[in-house]
Amino acid sequence: MKQTALFLAIVTALLPNFLSGFALAADSQDIFSVSVPVDATAASATAARESARLDGQRRAYGALFDRLAVGRDRAKVPAPTDAVLNDIITSFEVANERRSDVRYLATLTFHFRPAAVEQILRSRGISFAESASKPVVVLPVLDGGSVPLLWEDSNGWRDAWNKNRAPQGLVALTTPSGDARDVAAINGAAAESGSDDAMRKIAKNYGNADVLVARATLRGAGANKTVSVNSTRFVPGSPGGEQTWVANYNSNPGESDADLLARAAAGTAGQVNDAWKQTNVLDYSQNGSLVVMVPTDDLRGWIAVRQRLASIAAVQRTDLMSLDRHGATVTLKYVGGIAQLRQALTQASLDLTGNDPDWVLQQRRGADAPAQ
Repeated sequence: MKQTALFLAIVTALLPNFLSGFALAADSQDIFSVSVPVDATAASATAARESARLDGQRRAYGALFDRLAVGRDRAKVPAPTDAVLNDIITSFEVANERRSDVRYLATLTFHFRPAAVEQILRSRGISFAESASKPVVVLPVLDGGSVPLLWEDSNGWRDAWNKNRAPQGLVALTTPSGDARDVAAINGAAAESGSDDAMRKIAKNYGNADVLVARATLRGAGANKTVSVNSTRFVPGSPGGEQTWVANYNSNPGESDADLLARAAAGTAGQVNDAWKQTNVLDYSQNGSLVVMVPTDDLRGWIAVRQRLASIAAVQRTDLMSLDRHGATVTLKYVGGIAQLRQALTQASLDLTGNDPDWVLQQRRGADAPAQ
């Protein structure tokens, strides 16, 4: 009784603020922020720093639109004029700063204004996505002849992924450390066969991420060397939802095996990100709303769900209609179709079940609490 009374007292105090309605934009701190290394030389340290900033913000602009725009529309992105950059960059941060009398080196992180970026994309008719995928752990399997290589020191394909410094897109790709837990979870043969049991074990080591098995085969010699990559994205625990891509990379004159593999790794990462964007293009010509029940026995549970909703670009607004000790009743306003909304919710570890008018939205069991 005391716990119930305390809960109701908290609800009574907070409910007016919630019921006033609030817009929940996407948790855009990561999606709309880009870090770039800069290195500039000029007549003075001040001039070098300014040159580095100007160069950095232009490269960050390009990287941001590469992240969001679907490949076929990337050429429609306008050049980054000073006026455009002043309008869409809200601030920047400096890290790893080093300087001399004439040289400036640092890592600059630029924060872009989401509404201004979206305006550019929509005004130019550029197809784009803003929903970040759940993390994906990459298992680089190299065809080693009789035994597929994964954790072995001779796996140069894994080295290529470890050294890959391509800008992160909407799909955050992570190469596992290969420690004792990883080695115990999966080996090259299990990865190659797509063993769901092994996939679930390695995924658990990395926050229940999806798993990308990227199988590479190196053929030929000298100028005729080729890398064939067959990559499959698995959803551990949900067999049947795999996506697969195939690509071949021919060596350039004088290119080393390591450089060829690095190019193949970057190309594979691009395939995965492009496929994600194609699936999650925001269609502003469609919109809708759902009234959902969020079952929870305390205020903390509702706040956790609300934080996850705030990370979903397709969810434009969330209005709390009621809140009691059994849960919350919420109106979700979204763009796109219901299937796309359901997929975006799944990526945020939220499950939408039911049908009109009895929709239920709840946090997936075992999901980590969102970062504060």
